[in-house]
Amino acid sequence: MFKSGLNSLNHHIPLTIIGITLMEREGNVMEMWILWLILMVVFIVIEGITLGLTTVWCAVGSLAAAICAYFGANVGIQIAVMVIVSIVCFFICLKWIKPQLDARHAKKENATNADRLFGEEAVVVKEINTLESKGQVKVRGDVWSAKTSDPNKVIPEGAKVKVIKTEGVKLLVEEIKEA
Repeated sequence: MFKSGLNSLNHHIPLTIIGITLMEREGNVMEMWILWLILMVVFIVIEGITLGLTTVWCAVGSLAAAICAYFGANVGIQIAVMVIVSIVCFFICLKWIKPQLDARHAKKENATNADRLFGEEAVVVKEINTLESKGQVKVRGDVWSAKTSDPNKVIPEGAKVKVIKTEGVKLLVEEIKEA
């Protein structure tokens, strides 16, 4: 008799946690683990939209809280587990995962055909005169505008040069001295 009285009392009072009222379903309050799974899906959707590792740790924290709720942990423990797991995942992401992703992204973003020419040997096809902004070299079958680091240096046509770096659309070269 006392037990049925509590059930009828619970049926009429919705459970409110942190401003969220859990909806009643057929006389029972929605299970907390379902709420945590819904929250996890929301975080995953946000992560999918942003693609910047912004909420993935909260999704993992929500999953951990859902597991705790499924096995009967009280709401305080669920919230604590969600917060702690999210913070741990955030620091793991910050320390190990994000730097690796950033490094891979930087390599893809900065790689150009000109980057592959560093250290390559080229042949001067048009005299290089940096003061007059003239000069071309042929490297790997392609002709590039070229200049030297010494503005007073003139490198004659047919000379061999080494590619040092790119400056804009020009290759910076230095003459290879033949022994």
